[in-house]
Amino acid sequence: MASVNGPGPMSDVAMDAIRETSEGAVSLVAVYGATAFDLFHVGESVRESFGSRDELVAHLSDLAEETRREFMERGLFSGLSPVQNSVEYRFEERDDHGVLQVYCGGRGMLLFVDTDEPVEPLVRTASNLLGGM
Repeated sequence: MASVNGPGPMSDVAMDAIRETSEGAVSLVAVYGATAFDLFHVGESVRESFGSRDELVAHLSDLAEETRREFMERGLFSGLSPVQNSVEYRFEERDDHGVLQVYCGGRGMLLFVDTDEPVEPLVRTASNLLGGM
């Protein structure tokens, strides 16, 4: 089935690349575009921390929208040109995992990883998968 986000990384290719790059456990992998996201992997710990799939989807939708808005506004106001070619990321610790959000080419990738995970290699991998630099 084709993704509503248009052509993007295939789930198995993305998961292989992320697993090869990651030093620790990856609890969640989602790719999002302008209007929707595709869940590539949801680990047991993430499933257990949300009461239902609907709660998880709502939470991820909020994170994706927040990231899109932040990175697009920053790109527009900082004079980045063109915004589509820039690679932006943010890493923060939430609860018992790290949340890595990578945005480039009008798409984003959301990863839940160990809090001590080196993020730069994952940013490069996610960027390549999203078609960035």
